[in-house]
Amino acid sequence: MRDQLITGIRQAVPVMLAYIPLGLAFGVLAVEAGLSVAETTLMSALVFTGAGQYIAIGIIAAGGSMLTIIMANLLVNLRYFLFSTSLVPQLKVLPTGAASALMLGLTDETYAVAAVHLKENPATIPYLAGLNVSSYLSWVGSSFLGASLGSIITSTEQLGLNFALPAMYTILLVLVISERKHLLVAGAAALACLVVAYLFPATLGNLSNIIIASLAAATLGVIIRL
Repeated sequence: MRDQLITGIRQAVPVMLAYIPLGLAFGVLAVEAGLSVAETTLMSALVFTGAGQYIAIGIIAAGGSMLTIIMANLLVNLRYFLFSTSLVPQLKVLPTGAASALMLGLTDETYAVAAVHLKENPATIPYLAGLNVSSYLSWVGSSFLGASLGSIITSTEQLGLNFALPAMYTILLVLVISERKHLLVAGAAALACLVVAYLFPATLGNLSNIIIASLAAATLGVIIRL
């Protein structure tokens, strides 16, 4: 049990390193949008979705309504339905309540890490807790620091910290690809994402091009497997 917990925490380290600059930037921007340090930290603690939170503070800064924030977040975060559903076969060995609680910490990054791990290892509560809770705490903590030190951190882009997340996604993608068909599906997903965005620029506003591309690539993957 202890080994599984340590494994989860260790595998969370790349995610945590990517979350720190993004959380710092979110904290800075949230305060600039009019939120207090407490409100910023509470949003990260209760919502825990980077893309959704960035969208929320953008709408707040523009004077948008709460309904707009809710609907935008609902659309952007629909992908987590796909993520969690794909993990059901591996999570069946866990108590339903525990699995559901642990999936509250599911993000794009922790999903990618867990998906790779669970291909070769059984799901355990300590492993998922170590992975998800560590990532969660790094996001909440960095958001708090960013909001508290907003006057000092004026631009994370000048430090190159905005590259942390794309770099981590690239590494995770490389870890997942082990066969030629995996590369084909990944390429199809990227192409579909770009084509949809080009043909329908409005999808970039709510990131629905990612959802469409994910569905298309997942369908292709099933077809190839059959």
